[in-house]
Amino acid sequence: MNAAIRLVFLSLLACAPLLAQAPTANPVDALRSPGWNAGFFIGGSQSFANTPSAQSLVIAGRFGRVLTHEVGQNALRGSFEMAVDIIPLNEFWIHGAQYAGGIDPFIAKWNFTGGHTLAPYVAAVGGVLFSTHNLPPGDTSQVNFTSGAEVGLQWFHRERRSVNFSAKVYHLSNASIGNKNPGINGAVQFMVGYTWH
Repeated sequence: MNAAIRLVFLSLLACAPLLAQAPTANPVDALRSPGWNAGFFIGGSQSFANTPSAQSLVIAGRFGRVLTHEVGQNALRGSFEMAVDIIPLNEFWIHGAQYAGGIDPFIAKWNFTGGHTLAPYVAAVGGVLFSTHNLPPGDTSQVNFTSGAEVGLQWFHRERRSVNFSAKVYHLSNASIGNKNPGINGAVQFMVGYTWH
C-alpha cells in the first residue's frame, strides 16, 4: 500500500512541470480588452488596374491600441482598434526603381475575437507616401495618398504574441496636386508580420 501511495505521489510530482507549461489564458484575450500593441511587417504588391504595371516592396512598423472590450456574442464579436503604420521603405518599380516612405495615420481595425489562437480582422487604411522622384514617373508629384481595405489573420502562437498574414487592396493618387495624376488605380499587397500585444 505504501509503495502504491509513493508511486502516485512521484507520478504527480513528475507531472507538475507539464502543468506549469499549460497556457494560463486564452491567447486571443490580448484583443478582448484595451491595450497597446507593436509589430512589424514586410510585403509586396502588384498593380491590377494600371498601365504600365507597378510592383512594390514594403517594410514597415505598426503601432496600435485596442480601444474597446470585446463587443457582441455571435461570430462577429470582437474589439475595435486604431493603429498607425510607419513606413521607412516602400520601393516601387514603374519604369525602374523609385524609393518612397510614408505613414498610414488612419487604420480603423475590427478584430474578430471568437477564436482561441486565431483572430481574423478587417481594416480601413489611409495614408501618405513621399518619394524621392515623381511617382509614377512623369509630370506628377513626389507626394501621393493611399486608401484601401485590408483583411488579415493573427495567429497567437504564444501568449501576447502573434504572427500576422494579411492582404490589402489599395489605390494611390496625388489628388491632383501634380500636373498629372495617373496614380495606381488598384493594387493588391500581401504582407507577413509579427506583433507583441
